[in-house]
Amino acid sequence: MVTRGATIKGKIRAVRKCLFLWTPVVLLALAAAYLGVGLYVASQLSAPFRGPEERTPAVEGLHYHTAAVQSTDGLLLEGWWVPKSGSSQAVILVPGYLGNKSRPYILKTASIYAEAGYSVLMLDTRAQGRSEGEHITLGYQEIRDVRGALGWLRERGFEPREIVLHGWSMGGATVVRSARGAGVAAVVEDSGYADLPLLLRRALPEASGLPPFFSPGTMLAAKLFLGFDPWAVRPEEDAHELSEEGVPLLIIHSTIDKTVPYEHAELVRKAYPSAELWKIKGYDHVKAYSNPRYREKLLSFLRQVQTKGES
Repeated sequence: MVTRGATIKGKIRAVRKCLFLWTPVVLLALAAAYLGVGLYVASQLSAPFRGPEERTPAVEGLHYHTAAVQSTDGLLLEGWWVPKSGSSQAVILVPGYLGNKSRPYILKTASIYAEAGYSVLMLDTRAQGRSEGEHITLGYQEIRDVRGALGWLRERGFEPREIVLHGWSMGGATVVRSARGAGVAAVVEDSGYADLPLLLRRALPEASGLPPFFSPGTMLAAKLFLGFDPWAVRPEEDAHELSEEGVPLLIIHSTIDKTVPYEHAELVRKAYPSAELWKIKGYDHVKAYSNPRYREKLLSFLRQVQTKGES
């Protein structure tokens, strides 16, 4: 005769067996759903940006032609090239996230470099503007674009020690990373981030509308499925190496920047204590070019770079 206690024990064993069998399945399903949500968000945020070119260098009185540049991994990138006859100096201008070479900050800055005697290459990085590419990678693979642009300039007789890299936001992070070990003359980083995971932890919930819980999953999905590693994009580490190499660095950042908070400028400066930091107030993200002191600040830095190069 089966007692009531034995029946209960049997049911408990059955429940335990069921839990043992199904718990891994449920956990795998939850993990897959978590990564699936992360992949969707990462795919949306890294989708190509093909915004229109609203203006050209002609608005700044610059004569230019279209340049075909190849990234180091074989993508065809488009740029605008403003050559300066007889000049050995050049600059590569790199736009930010969801930007292209026609942005006002690019064109205004191009005119300043041209005035200073530089040949100017304005570059659409991968998956932006008219350049090839399936994903924007927030400064991870874009270094291959800048390195490709450096090669394009070398083919035209420009030595790295005569080339300045200047970028904004994502482009700022990219040029700092690209300059490491490249032997360039100098770097200008405007509104860039020092640590991409730090930025994304704050920005992803706002951009996606999802709780912060999903942010690590979004970054992990980007690494596993989209070919870029957000945790590897920490320009503050590259800035430290630039300090060791003695590459001049100008950091430009507004204290009210809501897209990339000012703390990122402080982190880069901490990594490179002798870098020049231009702290501005009252300007939105990548709007320093509209500051009345912008032109002279940039020209002054370039004069310092030239003096250093001649010493």
